[in-house]
Amino acid sequence: MRVLKNHQTMKSQYFMKSLIYTGIFLVIVLTACKNQAESSMEQFRGMYKLDKFETLDSTSGTWGPEPSREGWSGYIIYDGLGHMAVHLLPGGYKDFDANKKIDSLSGLELNARAKFYASNYVYFADYSIKDSDVAHHKLTATEPRDWGTMAIRNFEFRGDTLILKPHEKIGGLIIRLKWVRMK
Repeated sequence: MRVLKNHQTMKSQYFMKSLIYTGIFLVIVLTACKNQAESSMEQFRGMYKLDKFETLDSTSGTWGPEPSREGWSGYIIYDGLGHMAVHLLPGGYKDFDANKKIDSLSGLELNARAKFYASNYVYFADYSIKDSDVAHHKLTATEPRDWGTMAIRNFEFRGDTLILKPHEKIGGLIIRLKWVRMK
């Protein structure tokens, strides 16, 4: 009877030690994951200016300038806490004469103006990071249909340059955007 009781006591102690070690292991793993996520968030923190759009040449496998987006400008900002905003503008947007009275415009001029205004793009989002992807969970956007949608971008840092590559094709092309951190 005493041997059986000792065996049960040892079994119980082994079980308790296993639970303690498992708990410690989980705390270490969860802390490491949290620290890694916070580190990634911190890595993004800052304001970046658009350097250029590039497109992938599927034949050569090299990246080059995207002609349809030459002259574009913009900014992207990450607060390091999970919030971000982006503004993309086509070339010539800041010089656009917006002082004309709408009533004086013809239908064609009004249509052209509306199309030009729609070519600038802004959104505010919460963001999350997983592996080498950043997901922008759009809260608002200049395009109402984009509210509540998600944009997933592969990211890479090269010095002060943040490279974001959409998972989806844009206009049928594989595109990436290069953003340079502002000092």
